[in-house]
Amino acid sequence: MIRADDLTLAIDGREILSGVSFEVARGEAVALVGANGSGKTSILRCLLGLVPFAGRASIDGHDVVRDGVAARAATGYVPQKAAFGDVRAREVMSFVAKLRGVPKARIQSALREVGLREAAERRVRTFSGGMQQRLAIAVALLGDPPVLLLDEPSASLDQEGQGAFVDLVWRLRDGGHTLLLASHRNEEVGLLTDRVIRLDDGRVVGAPSVAKASRVVRLAVKGERRCGPV
Repeated sequence: MIRADDLTLAIDGREILSGVSFEVARGEAVALVGANGSGKTSILRCLLGLVPFAGRASIDGHDVVRDGVAARAATGYVPQKAAFGDVRAREVMSFVAKLRGVPKARIQSALREVGLREAAERRVRTFSGGMQQRLAIAVALLGDPPVLLLDEPSASLDQEGQGAFVDLVWRLRDGGHTLLLASHRNEEVGLLTDRVIRLDDGRVVGAPSVAKASRVVRLAVKGERRCGPV
């Protein structure tokens, strides 16, 4: 579903990415990990077609440069911190739905999927950080893209918001979505992803490794996943 071949990115003469290659299979969840400045966000920007790069990248078989419209139609993006302004949640969704050519009926189902249907008429500035992040995911889900790119999605959330986010992402995984997550939080990586691609100074270092939860585990309780300390 996601393929990167020899991605190389330079900005103002400084090399940001150098020969990055990897693949993510359909239905798989993979984490990009590394220190700040290691290249995690830059890889996501390449996959979104936001920066000029050397090498090749594709989403669901569509080259992100030569067939960018189709590649982006197959992709939902959740930034680290979304900025919506002083508008209502429904207005945000309507605007994006119009841009993506998504039927209005999909708006309510996307909001319901993230638990925000009852908040559709509220102004986003009144939302908690967790609610704003759920709205960002609802926006990403418009059009039901098979691939989700997530950039440090829970970095600004409190503990309660992080727990709700984990539950939501697991529902998306159960629905068959393919995830590429950029994160520096070991707990998040261990809970949400199957394996890890480690980056250092714009390069992949070592072979991909299995993601392991360190301080939190998934617990099956009445058919639902919950998080708790080890």
